Amino acid sequence: MSTPASLAAAGHQLVLELTRRYTEPHRRYHDIRHIAQMLAWGMEVGLDDAQVWAIWFHDAVYDPRRPDNEEQSAVLAERCLLASGHGQDLVNVVTQIVRDTRTHTPTVRESGLVLDLDLGTLALPWDAFCNNTAAIRGEYAHVDDASFATGRRRFMAGLLERPRLFFTPWGEKREATARANITRFLNDSGAD
Repeated sequence: MSTPASLAAAGHQLVLELTRRYTEPHRRYHDIRHIAQMLAWGMEVGLDDAQVWAIWFHDAVYDPRRPDNEEQSAVLAERCLLASGHGQDLVNVVTQIVRDTRTHTPTVRESGLVLDLDLGTLALPWDAFCNNTAAIRGEYAHVDDASFATGRRRFMAGLLERPRLFFTPWGEKREATARANITRFLNDSGAD
């Protein structure tokens, strides 16, 4: 049976491993700064343990060439958290939150806040929004400009079509700004 001290030691090792992943050279947006921003915002509203681990794991596996990063991140979370002595109930919630980041639709109560924190950058001031878009473009250097632009417009237009981007009071305060940024992006990029 794990003791609090052994769980803490395992947690420290896990955070070190996850930090290594989030500092991989191909990451420009989905990096340690993204995790730090989500955790800082989360401190404003309070996160439970599952939400903290879900933030750490949600982009732990990130290869812009693969369509299954969220699933692979959930599998990694399950393996690492169980190996470090965390209980199955917590692991189940963490892995479901991580899987929910694929569609940004919550399927468990704890997902809403993590999803909101993940998309919170959509509501940053316009210059920061543009910088994030440029960083994401850097992660997709293997994609030609036209294909990237089409894919990015499709993603943004899909977000705009949703009845809501955010699911919690924290996120709802950012809804109008995020929608304005997305609309401006689509107008500036020539989307219909």
